[in-house]
Amino acid sequence: MRKLALLVLPLALPFVLAACSSQEPAPADSAEDFASRVGAPGTSTTGGTAVVVAPQTVETTAARIAPPPNTDVTQLERLGNIGGVDLGPRAGGCTFSAAGQEMLVAAGPSDRSLPGKATVRAGGKLILLDAPPGGYDQVKAGTTFNGEGFSVLVQPTGRDTGQMTITDVQGRQKSFNGRWVCS
Repeated sequence: MRKLALLVLPLALPFVLAACSSQEPAPADSAEDFASRVGAPGTSTTGGTAVVVAPQTVETTAARIAPPPNTDVTQLERLGNIGGVDLGPRAGGCTFSAAGQEMLVAAGPSDRSLPGKATVRAGGKLILLDAPPGGYDQVKAGTTFNGEGFSVLVQPTGRDTGQMTITDVQGRQKSFNGRWVCS
């Protein structure tokens, strides 16, 4: 009898574990699904409509750098591949999308004394932005992310909606209404 139990247990274990699970696993995005969801680099959003911009060298890692010379930071590009972006320790993250294009991804740690981080794409480069201390709670509630020569203010306007305002060093602003989704 003991031998029979030892033979049956390994066969039954996956079914027992599946029955105990309260959630089904979410299907994994393929690389192509993810790329189509976040969009290919080299696009921009203008007045709520997608506009293709001139292709440039596309970076896949973010750095705290100034945008390339002659880049209009008020014309953020679709994020594209952000696999190399390090937003630091995080308790959760948020995404701002306008016209179906992801334009900003942000995250924050659980420790409210630490800042959140975000990334945007401008001039073909991923640029890392810093938020003031407040952790994930501050990111989710809306905050200003600061970069070299520009800032991005994200404000929730309702459930899963928000407004993003980009201000460059000359004081020019551009606002986008879209989706602000946090998890």
